[in-house]
Amino acid sequence: MKIAPRPTSIISAHVQAGLTLFEMLITVAILAIMVTMVGPNVSSILIKNRITADINSLSAIVQRARFTGVNEQVNVTLCPSIDYINCVDDWQRGKMVFIDSNGNSKIDNNETLIATSDAINQRNLILGASGSLLFFEDGSIDTRTSIIICPDTRDASYASAVLLTLNGRIAVAIDSDNDGLKEDLSGSPLACSST
Repeated sequence: MKIAPRPTSIISAHVQAGLTLFEMLITVAILAIMVTMVGPNVSSILIKNRITADINSLSAIVQRARFTGVNEQVNVTLCPSIDYINCVDDWQRGKMVFIDSNGNSKIDNNETLIATSDAINQRNLILGASGSLLFFEDGSIDTRTSIIICPDTRDASYASAVLLTLNGRIAVAIDSDNDGLKEDLSGSPLACSST
């Protein structure tokens, strides 16, 4: 007995190949809500990361200057520089650490360049420091200072600082009273204005 093949029927199926206008509008609305909620947070994170990177770099070069003075038992200069030979006053520039035997604020042939660092981020400002810092062989420093880094918006809530005491203690500013602003050596909130 032979079985006859079953007839095949062709089913035409209509497959949807995209989104309806309503679905697209809902998707766009959800994306718009997400962007407005996440956008400001991303900006804040980027600002904080820029400040933190510059604080870490500045802290490292300051520590290197102090430790070199103590380890080598010599006076060590830390200053901003454009060419890593001569000191300048603009702390936005790169920094260099060297043994300035004759105190002329430049590296002569017989003087040793110890370390350098890059300029701070262009979107950050540096306040509170000018000229050179001199670290003595006992680790102390010639001037007590707070080197403050702020975003270019001058929003003090993002400000941070490397704090240097006369005995050479190096610290990073903290917000000890939880008011949203970190404090300088005297306990005053960091300010991002140059006046």
